[in-house]
Amino acid sequence: MSDIYDIYGEEYNKDSWEKFVGIHQELYDPIDPLLKTKMSQTTIPKDIQIVLLAKLGEYTFQWIERTIPALDHKTPLSYLQTEQGTNALRAAIMRMPN
Repeated sequence: MSDIYDIYGEEYNKDSWEKFVGIHQELYDPIDPLLKTKMSQTTIPKDIQIVLLAKLGEYTFQWIERTIPALDHKTPLSYLQTEQGTNALRAAIMRMPN
């Protein structure tokens, strides 16, 4: 895909990601069940759903389809087409400010 894709892919660490998801789980739990249901109907992996809804709330549905400069002007959805891309997206999400 691009250099940034490779950088994020190399940066991904499964243990760090799992801890990151655990932290966001507490913020995810009280989210509106309707948002959770809507998100569960997507192809987005559950762990990424948890973090994005905790960080972005309803805006997640717009963000996931937007071109993002930090993703080399690609959409987050485009990163989900491969396991390497999904892991690169996970690393990029961990860099997002709160």
